[in-house]
Amino acid sequence: MKIGAQLYSAREYCKTPEDIEATLRRTKAIGFDVIQISGFGPCDIDLLSAWVKELGLDVCVTHVPWPRLSDPSELKKVIAEHKKLGCGQIGLGSRPGDVYPNSYEGWTRFIRKANEICRQVADEGLSFGYHNHDFEFQKWGGVPAIDRVIEECPDLNFILDTFWVQAGGGNPLKYIKKLDGRIKVIHFKDYRIVDRIRQYAEIGEGNLDWDEIIPLCKAQNIPYAVIEQDADFLADPFESLVLSRKFLLGKV
Repeated sequence: MKIGAQLYSAREYCKTPEDIEATLRRTKAIGFDVIQISGFGPCDIDLLSAWVKELGLDVCVTHVPWPRLSDPSELKKVIAEHKKLGCGQIGLGSRPGDVYPNSYEGWTRFIRKANEICRQVADEGLSFGYHNHDFEFQKWGGVPAIDRVIEECPDLNFILDTFWVQAGGGNPLKYIKKLDGRIKVIHFKDYRIVDRIRQYAEIGEGNLDWDEIIPLCKAQNIPYAVIEQDADFLADPFESLVLSRKFLLGKV
């Protein structure tokens, strides 16, 4: 299992092409050979792919805005961009709540569209992945939305986020097992409790059970685990990546 950096963590340093190039170089210098592209500002795809190639970076997945995925002509462009980057999986960061309300019917309509996207992407030799949060664990008729998506979108992969599964009241181990063969990239994210307030934490500095999660991921042959921390950094995002990576190097 390869350890990567989810560069959404460093999104404040990825607003311009110059920022993005500097962030890619700094991430490589830390020791990462794998990245996820997410939260980047506008950047010419030829420039971006040239930097990725020069630095020998493996782009394992992305997060792409919903309007680009839901429009068939835009999706064709997205597919071409991913091929240029050498990235085999197109990712969606979240169900677009402005289009599909958090209701039973909203999820039904989202599932229908997600299946269409899966087919289009698969026809081009790529895969489509969904990144969960905690709201997927709301239940209708006793069934969490995430379970519906798993069952009703059989060709959809999951960019399973360990933090959000646990924050939603789920068991990360259960969902890693449930999604056997459907996780190409897993998000390693941790959280701690300070004065009864939940905070994001560097990997190993929080409360997730990594001694159980990591061996299971390895046993399931999950190819990539990427480190993500949304906020609450002990230091700057790059120093947090260093701390999380150091912890994982002794485990993976």
